[in-house]
Amino acid sequence: MKRLLILILLFALPFVCMAQNPKKTSQKAKTSTQNNAKTKGKASSKKTATPKPTKKVEPKAPVIDKTLEACTKAQTKLEEAHRQIEDSQYWVAEELLKEALALCPSQELKFKYELAWTYYLMKEYQKAIEILDPLTKEPDCPADVYQLLGNSYDEAGNESMAIVTYDKGFEKHPKAGCLFLERGNIAYKRSNFIGALFYYEKGIEQDPSFASNYYRASQIFLSSSEEVWGIMYGEIFMNLERGSVRSQEISKKLYDTYHSEITFNVNQISVNFNDPTIVYSDSKTRPNLFPENYENALLKACYGKTNINLNSLIDIRKRFIPIFQRESPTFKNVLFDYHKHLIDLGFFDAYNYWLFGYGNTNEAGIWISQNKALFDRFMAWFNENPFPINKDKVFSRYKME
Repeated sequence: MKRLLILILLFALPFVCMAQNPKKTSQKAKTSTQNNAKTKGKASSKKTATPKPTKKVEPKAPVIDKTLEACTKAQTKLEEAHRQIEDSQYWVAEELLKEALALCPSQELKFKYELAWTYYLMKEYQKAIEILDPLTKEPDCPADVYQLLGNSYDEAGNESMAIVTYDKGFEKHPKAGCLFLERGNIAYKRSNFIGALFYYEKGIEQDPSFASNYYRASQIFLSSSEEVWGIMYGEIFMNLERGSVRSQEISKKLYDTYHSEITFNVNQISVNFNDPTIVYSDSKTRPNLFPENYENALLKACYGKTNINLNSLIDIRKRFIPIFQRESPTFKNVLFDYHKHLIDLGFFDAYNYWLFGYGNTNEAGIWISQNKALFDRFMAWFNENPFPINKDKVFSRYKME
């Protein structure tokens, strides 16, 4: 019996063990199902977890544009070179400009032009030519390069090549006042004054804000017996190039011309601003009408005066404007319109003391010191209001005939 019981127990033991230890795969599947059920049940009530704070990103250091920085340094060297040139320290300027060119090759044209200009001032004309000639091959080569290259050839004794250079410049820049100036200067050197005036006055018409052509034309006319044109060109020049040494020169010449060409005798006033001798304008095809009308109006404006000083001259010029505009309406021009505007503003006296100041410095100085507030107001306005000349408002001798 006991033996039978032992046999039964041995036979049942494996089944007991199986019941207590199920297979691993079944346990895994169960656990997975239970977890899924738990997740679904809590999905609607679970709060969104607050994200962890991100690490603060430090701003990056600004990227320095090396090219811009180099060109800024080059510009500083250019400005220093200009100061050295003013002190005639051309060798120092040369080195500064070479350094600037090396720093900023993207602005090669500008720095090479300045270097060539320095060589020109040093009378190293061949060096200037070697720099400038290749620049003329560039499609955007400005008129100034042709001007300086032509001048370098001329100073080096090669006038014919200078003319060729200016004319090549005209192909790209047909209205460049600086090129008309240089062609006129070539003619002037040959004492061909009519030829010089042709280029100067053509330059005035094509590029009316370029001052130097007025300066050259006024010099010729103020040295001739046809001063009327010198008066007009000279005054416009002074408005375009204010405060220069050349402007001081023309200021004196204008005053001296009025002083010499308006004369007072016992019972007679004489005005002589037009006695054509060098210019062909007094002809059947180009009648010289403006100067005659100018002289007639100026003579009427002189009545009652006995001499020319700054005070009387300003009074004469103030009277002249309404007389001329009334009697010669077809000769409307930008300069006389400007005079009328200054009269209306109350600035005409101050303007004339500025205009003729270097012709009679003592009288001008006294008036300015006694009328300082008015003169200061005029100068403030004057500095803010450029002379109103442009392609639509051109004064030229040919437009007045």
